[in-house]
Amino acid sequence: MKIAISANCFASFTSGFPVRGMTLELIKDNPEIKFQLYYSRRPFPSQLNDFYNEINSLPNVSVRFYHNKHKVVVLKQMLGLNYVKLDDDVDIFVNPGHIEFLSNFNGPQICSLADLSTLKGLSTGKYSTFFKYWTRYSLRRQLPKLSTVIAISGFTKNDISHFFPDLTTPVKVVHNGINPAWLRTKKTEEIDLSIRNLIPERPYFVWWGLISRRKNIARLITAYRKAQSLRNDLPDLLLIGGVEEYMSDIKTEFHNGIHNIPFQDDDILRNIVANSRGLIFPSLYEGFGLPVIEAFSQGINVACSNVTSLPEIANGYAILFSPTDTEDMTKAILQLDVLPSQKEVLMDYASNFTYQNAAKKYISLIRELISQH
Repeated sequence: MKIAISANCFASFTSGFPVRGMTLELIKDNPEIKFQLYYSRRPFPSQLNDFYNEINSLPNVSVRFYHNKHKVVVLKQMLGLNYVKLDDDVDIFVNPGHIEFLSNFNGPQICSLADLSTLKGLSTGKYSTFFKYWTRYSLRRQLPKLSTVIAISGFTKNDISHFFPDLTTPVKVVHNGINPAWLRTKKTEEIDLSIRNLIPERPYFVWWGLISRRKNIARLITAYRKAQSLRNDLPDLLLIGGVEEYMSDIKTEFHNGIHNIPFQDDDILRNIVANSRGLIFPSLYEGFGLPVIEAFSQGINVACSNVTSLPEIANGYAILFSPTDTEDMTKAILQLDVLPSQKEVLMDYASNFTYQNAAKKYISLIRELISQH
């Protein structure tokens, strides 16, 4: 069997974590299968050197580069033009991170879709309005031609049905996995010396990601300040991650119990989370919500929004609140502060969300498609 994989999706930093992990496991777990990884981005992002060195050097992997430069490849993709010719013996084409269709390949094609936030005007890019309408047009053209679409949550699957009610292409759900670093069994109760200068001296709640509009951090700060006024000994709030330029004004709120530090590597982040009093995750929109499972993997309680994919991923183990109702969020923060530990239950639930489990479901769908072709 020979599988061609569109590998530009690996370059996304945060959203690419589960895609990279799942694909790496997929290739490692199936040494008898030949994989071709197609790239147009050069050079590879330096912060991901270890990943690229590992996946590109696997014995069952051959690396291919599109003949055109990356911008030309993207333009041809958008216009539906041919930009690559796969080998005649390729059995299936896969894009594990985005929707993509090759008009000059007659074999089965399977792609993953994380969410439809762009269609809802939630893109953080400069040209969000353009991409809102272009993405709708592009998906309407490509989705019906694919053999199968993989959604990372039941919510995303339902969203696809909502936006494209006439779509007949099968949509399957394969939940994301989390980095194995989060699932290590060594004790995490003790604060590692490397994080003492990163965390508050007092107990703290935690949030991590990129501070953008859909992450709803402005409302979180409002709700947290209200909770502070109601409970003098409320834990501090530690926000981990960068701030989008258009939200730079929010930095003036980083005082009096609210702290901000840069995003951290998984090992450091895991230790910070493991020593927190809980995750507060107030997103307006999530296709999956990795931090919820990552927090659960450390036995840490979670309070999160009651919209989009989050109730599905939390599975009844989190305190839910309306992300647009600051009073409701305030109540959830106060409740999180006194919620008894559910450590063993949470860790057991989180252990199901592995790259290997996602890869097994993915290869099962791939084999099924090939057998039907």
